[in-house]
Amino acid sequence: MPDGNVVTTEHVIVGVDEHAASERAVDWLAVRRMIPGSRVEIITVANGWGDDVEALDRRVQRAAEQITTAHPHVTVTTATLFGAPDRTLVETAATADLLVIGSRRQHRIRTALDGWMPERVPTLTSVPTVVVPEDWRPANGDVLLGVDDESGDSALRFAGAQAVREHRRLSLVRAWKAPVAARVGGLSLLEDPKLIEEHARSVLLDAERLLHIRFPGLQHRPVLDEGDPADVLERHAADASIIVLGRRHRSTLGGLFFGSTAHDLISHSRTPVCIAPLRSPSPDGR
Repeated sequence: MPDGNVVTTEHVIVGVDEHAASERAVDWLAVRRMIPGSRVEIITVANGWGDDVEALDRRVQRAAEQITTAHPHVTVTTATLFGAPDRTLVETAATADLLVIGSRRQHRIRTALDGWMPERVPTLTSVPTVVVPEDWRPANGDVLLGVDDESGDSALRFAGAQAVREHRRLSLVRAWKAPVAARVGGLSLLEDPKLIEEHARSVLLDAERLLHIRFPGLQHRPVLDEGDPADVLERHAADASIIVLGRRHRSTLGGLFFGSTAHDLISHSRTPVCIAPLRSPSPDGR
């Protein structure tokens, strides 16, 4: 079995557009540790209907210069493609190891007019996707992994590898919520807060066991906290370097953690969020 604590080369794709948020995506990759021999493709997608292609090309070239300066032993290429940005990025990244995009979370109306692409791309792609907010600033804190019943191995693999790559501790965060009793009648046995907490604890212990197998010796801490998953993660992400969540399906925001939690974090958190598919999607998205 390969040693999970060995960092390997990567093929990374960065999406660049006319908005400053994509510059933060480039900044994030520039400060990330990369192994010599890795490849970075800087991609911009024009729809052919009013886009200033020359201005986009200049942005791409500036991004290439920044990445080349930061990582002189990494191969950097650029491309201007045409089509729907989300689908084109997803198709281009299909054979990559990582996709990085920016998010204009402070400009929700303008982002909505663009079709919420930062939230749509992670639901379509088959590779881990990092969404970097426009107000991101580098942080030296933990890598946070949101642990739920459906987290799966791929999210843990990315989070563990990211922690090893950046020489950081990995925090395994499991949230649980006590049920609210209805006005009529009490809680059922299955709604017993103690049982819910114990189940959450057992899921967290399973994640720890898997971590020991995949990344032996990696410094980590388990966190069991009561509250809404997005609130819990954001509370522990104040100084975190990245939040990692798993995703079960391509066509839906499925899974306890991924659905509203990913939406809330991408919309509100200043910390980059990585969505890691739990499995490679089938062509029909199931």
